[in-house]
Amino acid sequence: MAKRGGATLVDTLIVCGIVGSLLALALPALQRARGAADRTACQNQMRQIGQALHMYHNDYGRLGNGGGFRPESANRHLSWLATLLPYIEENALYHRAKQTAQAAENVQDLLQHQGMQTVVRLYVCPTDARLRAVHTDAWGTTAALVSYIGSRGVVGSDMRALSGAIPGVKLEEVIDGASTTIAMGERPPPDSFQAGWWYPNINYHHVGFRGPHLSLFVGETSMFLGGGGIDCRVTLRATGPGRTSNPCDRFHFWSLHGGGSNFLFVDGSVRFLSYSADPILPALISINGGEPVTVPD
Repeated sequence: MAKRGGATLVDTLIVCGIVGSLLALALPALQRARGAADRTACQNQMRQIGQALHMYHNDYGRLGNGGGFRPESANRHLSWLATLLPYIEENALYHRAKQTAQAAENVQDLLQHQGMQTVVRLYVCPTDARLRAVHTDAWGTTAALVSYIGSRGVVGSDMRALSGAIPGVKLEEVIDGASTTIAMGERPPPDSFQAGWWYPNINYHHVGFRGPHLSLFVGETSMFLGGGGIDCRVTLRATGPGRTSNPCDRFHFWSLHGGGSNFLFVDGSVRFLSYSADPILPALISINGGEPVTVPD
């Protein structure tokens, strides 16, 4: 008796099983490839921000408008990220922001401005799909959020850093070396969205214990006792693993890449540092500590 042509049900099931097994084997590799691509894209964005900081320095002699330094009085209510807009091809947004800041009586007025709800794609790491849209927090503030935060310093240290309450720093003041001093790092906002504003010159907001937004002061969590009933002192570190579901993780550098995070250095280079670099991060944050430190490869 001749065998009937065509695939039998058993043949089809075997083929489906083989294809399924191959897909199961390939999926982790595809996920790793996509993760590596997102990490590279994130690094490229941070390099562009570094270039913008250097162009700002060329124009104003400072790396950003930290603290008391403002190149124009109209910018007194704008964050350092907002003042970089002309250098990242966001001129229209910058001019609207500048006009609003000039007319504002206080920085709180900017919380209602259109710029507060404008997503700047360069400030959003591709790994974090949440930040492609604006979000409203539990206190009724609607905001676009960012993946990056400036390096402000370390609690208990008198060594200077780039961002925060001090005036903008000159390149020649970074005596620890531009290639071994951190300017900015990754820090995803928590799911509560109580950190990560990019637009107004507000680093902390007393309502809802919101912040830090623009610059990270390592060890500052002890100032936020009672925020949401959580004692964040248990998470004191400069960098380490984090979860967006944990609001305490907004107080240290971390990323969604896994294993570590990207850092922008003053010389414009971007390096991925593993979480094992936590002990040396304070030395990399200061600009004049004189600490001997080697940046891990």
